[in-house]
Amino acid sequence: MTMAMEPGRRGYRMIGQERALSPEPATSRGQRGSRQGGRGRSRGPSRKVRQLLLGLAMLVSAAGIGSTSAAAGQKTLTYLGYLAGVPVLNLTATVTVPVSGGGAMAAPVTGAYQINAQMGTIGNLAMLYPYQASMAANGRMSVGRPTPQQFKSNQTIWQKQESITLTYDGAGDVSITANPLSQLGKQVVQSGNANNTMDPASAVLALVGAFSARNACGGSYAVFDGVRRYDIAVEEAGKANVNMLQQSFYQGAATECRAAPRLVGGFQQAAVQNQLYPQSARLWLARPINNFPAVPVRISAQNALGEMVLDLVAVQ
Repeated sequence: MTMAMEPGRRGYRMIGQERALSPEPATSRGQRGSRQGGRGRSRGPSRKVRQLLLGLAMLVSAAGIGSTSAAAGQKTLTYLGYLAGVPVLNLTATVTVPVSGGGAMAAPVTGAYQINAQMGTIGNLAMLYPYQASMAANGRMSVGRPTPQQFKSNQTIWQKQESITLTYDGAGDVSITANPLSQLGKQVVQSGNANNTMDPASAVLALVGAFSARNACGGSYAVFDGVRRYDIAVEEAGKANVNMLQQSFYQGAATECRAAPRLVGGFQQAAVQNQLYPQSARLWLARPINNFPAVPVRISAQNALGEMVLDLVAVQ
């Protein structure tokens, strides 16, 4: 069913189809299942894997934030995700953000930004649960804070594809186009909870911009990805040293930040009750790239299945 809804000023228009520091990864408590018949949907433990990946998408998008000046061109950051010490996820992001200053003074400034990221399962997990996702966000930085203009996301799980486009008017109103338009996302929009939010990539860019400006992390960020609506409260946990993992790009001094999500809407109740969405996350911010703002060099997210660690492994 195609639908449109215009709740008024600072609301959403909906169009779509509706249908019914411990740097070492901890040991996962989850169990892995098997695919149930060719094109059938995964069940049991595989469903838990899906909730883990979708939940991590709330927080691992933080890894896709780097910065480049117009003169320097683009930078591509690659992260490797570990579960129980085993590589299971690859995340690559190409980012362009205007930058002023050099060394420890480098920070995002006024101008256009663009983020393109791809994420997918790898290795044995890809055979058990083939998952691919991409996102593209663009907008404009002003006084170190992003104002999103458009966000697109696509994901493929087995044979199922989902796509979402969020378009921002700069004043709080957002248009959402989704195929399919999920019932959970619809409920978030109808409740008004999606108003005045950012997409995941822009929200983390706001965090990085604030950190670069005052060399400290903190703040609260309202996020809506087209389905899930959540707040991320960030506070500084102190200074730390990032140790080498298998393929780390960086090791050394960093600032540890703690992120706690508050789930507002759009989450499956069973997954929430089983604590499959991340209950907390830690980010280590450092400046591994000359004349660039700080970037997350490692991220750790915890849920009932265990700890997922994302480690920066390459910069191009």
